[in-house]
Amino acid sequence: MAIRKARLLRTSLTLASLFMMGAASISANDDVTELSADPANNVMPNITYSGQNFSALDQINLDNVDDLAVEWTFQLGVADEAQAPPLVVDDTMYVVTPKPNRVYALDLNEQGAIKWEFRADAENLEQVLPVACCGAQTRGMNYAEGKIFFQSLGGHVYALDAETGELLWDVQATDIDNAETMVGNGLVIGDLYITGMAGGEYGVRGYVTAFNIDTGEEAWRYYSMGPNEEVGITDRFNPFYEFDQIENPAEASWFEDSWQQGGGSTWGYFSHDPELNMFYYATGNCGPWNPDYRREWGEIDLNENGVVQSYRSNYCASMMARDAVTGELIWAYNLTPQDQWDLDEPGTPILADIEIDGEMRKTIVRAARNGYFYVWDRETGEVLNEPWPFVYQNIFSGWDAESGSVGYNLDTLMFTDAEDRREYTEAGALTPEQIALNEEEAELYGEDDVDGPTGTEAVVCPTIAARNWENDAYSPETGLLYTSVQLGCRAMRVTEGEYSYPATESYTLFEWAGEKFWVDLEGNETDVKNQLQANDPVTGQTVWSIDYVQPTQDPILATAGGLLFLGGDDKGVFRAIDAETGDVAWEFRSGNQSSASPVSFVGPDGNQRLAFIASARPGVVQVAPDAEPDAVNRYQREGSTLYVFELNE
Repeated sequence: MAIRKARLLRTSLTLASLFMMGAASISANDDVTELSADPANNVMPNITYSGQNFSALDQINLDNVDDLAVEWTFQLGVADEAQAPPLVVDDTMYVVTPKPNRVYALDLNEQGAIKWEFRADAENLEQVLPVACCGAQTRGMNYAEGKIFFQSLGGHVYALDAETGELLWDVQATDIDNAETMVGNGLVIGDLYITGMAGGEYGVRGYVTAFNIDTGEEAWRYYSMGPNEEVGITDRFNPFYEFDQIENPAEASWFEDSWQQGGGSTWGYFSHDPELNMFYYATGNCGPWNPDYRREWGEIDLNENGVVQSYRSNYCASMMARDAVTGELIWAYNLTPQDQWDLDEPGTPILADIEIDGEMRKTIVRAARNGYFYVWDRETGEVLNEPWPFVYQNIFSGWDAESGSVGYNLDTLMFTDAEDRREYTEAGALTPEQIALNEEEAELYGEDDVDGPTGTEAVVCPTIAARNWENDAYSPETGLLYTSVQLGCRAMRVTEGEYSYPATESYTLFEWAGEKFWVDLEGNETDVKNQLQANDPVTGQTVWSIDYVQPTQDPILATAGGLLFLGGDDKGVFRAIDAETGDVAWEFRSGNQSSASPVSFVGPDGNQRLAFIASARPGVVQVAPDAEPDAVNRYQREGSTLYVFELNE
């Protein structure tokens, strides 16, 4: 359902709005605020504190985008998948590679000549790589006050002198022996560098940490779940919904001490509202995936609308709002209570001001990994729309406005023992229509073999994610959120196992139970695997979409020139797309995939440019001996190349 009586203000973007609509408060970093107000620079992932990944540069536009040509290239020297966008400050570009994490400062006056190179400590890579999920990512850097901040996969947080590359400080922020790594991003707010960690497959307990930008000294660390004092819950905690208005909400919502290895890692992006003095991020999956280890064994308490009533596992798979100075938790919202499907939420919380019922509301706009589209009041945590599915999903039965929570379809809930599910079904916790199982479903859930060791199965759409961490873009000019989404479904099965601390092996306690397949919004099987979607947060509609028949999830840049830039479709094509219509306006064959957001900046000559990294990690797709010359997998070769484009006039 669309936002009630709402319309989005589609006004011209001002420079002030680029750093969140107004002068910075005491929480914002003055240097970051000033630099990011000038669209010539890129000082953080997603460009500004708002997280919109929108460039106010319009020199390159629909009228002249055909004149784009390569100005120069730079080989990153690492045969792996690059996921971090470059930074640009004045006449210098900064690039960080995936492991073994090299940082380059490139001279824009000399077509990318190297000013300096920094090589991160790689001594613990052999220990880190076996427990790092999904590659060896480094997803971004930050610039502030003449310093470059970034973190390595092995959990080091670094501060470098931006002029010389000199190491200013280095902090080991994670416990590698407990499989805690770092793959995400940080954000500089005031005199703090705030960052998170990863490891949701290994029974970690997620946290965010703030370091002093001058010394590296830890200012505070708060966890995603546990006792109030460890989560940062004080008398300032003021959640909007009753589920969270209880004593010790991040501990009492877990069975016994299961919160101690509850997941909720913080491996995504951060955004910041200087006026509210708050920063925002969302947390990863609950640990383990098998929910029987986080609730009373084999039991789940749902009301008549399918809403989980107890052991909701706060705050994994949740949106978090914290004070930007003290780190105190102001509000939190559990997107997928008692998550058992690995529905992390690492994407950027995108901040946009929307007019609702004639009143400007400060909002967070999000196409969530669970497949629902949300609009929150970012001051209070109230959900302002009726969340709606932007892909086909069968996990939710709907959204319950009274409780502010999703309801679940019984079909997708899993239990360690099929007997538990049979007893729950016969208990009549839901209406007869909701619990009715046909013969096919009974076979799927293993009810003919209730003593089987593998647990119950469920065919889940979306499987793992309706979308992942890749940067969305929001254009204040079109009022649309642009997202790369995936349409896959797959059968899952929870399993039984043992766990010891610290983690020595994966703590997911699940296994795949079938082949992946793809469905359209109505649930019909399709050859389309991914889409680029333009979604309107006001009307609750997908305005346009582009289909891809091969997996490709690309970070997106929006510009004031009316264009979207994204790279690496299934055959390695970098594209400019009309932001209003979805029409392809320009293409360049880079020959490889893309996992880093393009950036736009102004060169020393005063002209707008684009930078884009084409890359793929080793072994992503094997090229068969009999593959066609133009086969898709020939365009997914390991290696990384930075391209810089200018208008060829």
